Amino acid sequence: MASKKVNQVNLKGAFELDTMEVTEQTKEAEFTYDFLAILREFDGKQVSITIKEENELPVKDEE
Repeated sequence: MASKKVNQVNLKGAFELDTMEVTEQTKEAEFTYDFLAILREFDGKQVSITIKEENELPVKDEE
């Protein structure tokens, strides 16, 4: 099997469809990424897309 070169982008933050931006909040600062510009890098190429939403689970009260 031939070797592969992988071009991958990982973003984690709040996605705003209207502006096509992803805003990541860290302890140090807030970073905003142009998601549409990132997608354009992959235009016309074979891709695999995964979108994941993370929510914290409620903790059971121990009374």
